[in-house]
Order: sequence, then structure tokens, then C-alpha cells
Amino acid sequence: MVFFLDKIEETTSACDNLLLTWKTHGTPLGDRKVKETMHRTVSKILEEIGQWRENSSTDETLTSLTSIETFLEEINEMNHAILREEEDAATEFPSILKLLIKKIKIAGNNPLTRQWWYDVMTSRPPPLLKNIEKCREETLDRLEEGWQEED
Repeated sequence: MVFFLDKIEETTSACDNLLLTWKTHGTPLGDRKVKETMHRTVSKILEEIGQWRENSSTDETLTSLTSIETFLEEINEMNHAILREEEDAATEFPSILKLLIKKIKIAGNNPLTRQWWYDVMTSRPPPLLKNIEKCREETLDRLEEGWQEED
């Protein structure tokens, strides 16, 4: 029974994370899909728990727990997909800079955010007009100086 209670708690946490991610990073068009996925997944998990209560053999318990893990993975995958979609959509310097600001507001100025920034700037630096390139260089320098001051 403890396993199932843990899975209920894990499901609640996964749904909370998905909602927070969607509210912070998602698009309005994704609202219905997120809610439908959560409803479908939670319903399936409750159904599995109901079946387990009726038949509590070891094999059926393991089958139910495996099914619940699969349903939880669906929620977690949607969470990651929302984040990937937002990052992939940021292709120009201003939108990448806005995404950096958003990440810092949410997660703080942590090493993972910095690593993401360095990766984006080295792997896909967005092209700018030559007269605007100097502004980007100045912005990058100011960011680096700010991070060094915090350290």
C-alpha cells in the first residue's frame, strides 16, 4: 500500500510541476492538451489503484506499479517538451536574452542557467547585422561581468 501512496504523491507533484511549467513557459493553445493529459493520466492511475485493491497478488501489484510509472513518464515528458519548445523557438538574440531573464527569475542565477547560456551562445549564435553586433558583444560582456561579481 505504501508504494501506491508514494505514487499518488509523485503523481500530484508531477502534475503540479507540469502546471507550473505550462503557466510559466507554455502557450495558451497548449492549455487544453495539458489539462487533458493530466486528467487522463490521473484517471488511469486511480483505475490501477482500484484494480490493485481488488486483486492484491504480487504479480498484479508489480503490473500496476509499472503502469503507473508509464503514466507518470507521460506527464514528465510533456513537461520537458514544453521547455524544449520554448527554447527551440528562441532563435534570435532578443528572444534568447528574454529567455535567459525568464530562467534567472524562475531558477535564480545558478550554474545550470549559466551553462545553458554558454551552450546557446556557442552552438547557435544568432546572426546580427554588423552594426548591431557591437551591442550584442557589449551585452555578453556585461552579463559575464555581472556573473563574475556574484561569484
